[in-house]
Amino acid sequence: MKAIAKGGFAITDWQEKPAGTRTGPKVTRATVKQKFTGDIKGSGTTEYVMVYRPDKTAEYSGVQVVNGSIGTRKGSFALLLKGKFDGQKATTKWEVVPGAGKGALKGLSGKGGFGAPHGSKGEYTLTYEFSD
Repeated sequence: MKAIAKGGFAITDWQEKPAGTRTGPKVTRATVKQKFTGDIKGSGTTEYVMVYRPDKTAEYSGVQVVNGSIGTRKGSFALLLKGKFDGQKATTKWEVVPGAGKGALKGLSGKGGFGAPHGSKGEYTLTYEFSD
């Protein structure tokens, strides 16, 4: 049976460094740490690769590992992320990596996303289910 998790997050750390070549478009790698509240409680760490345009907009992809709980189930899971930053707000779609759940979150699957204005807080949704 599918359920929907909703809540917020706060970015607790953002470390971004140049990547790629100096002659091409601006490419960076970032390690971002978040604290989740709401239906998902815990912490997440994301590894992003971002491509910036001259107008300061960007597209990015990444992998996030969340350690914590969804409802009463505790463990960890991984998400694949793909998103855009329009200069004001980041909009990201995410999907649970099949088979990557651990602990009581083993068997988790789902899709969702988050939105975050420029700053350290945002809101997420995840439509999910368990195979067990």
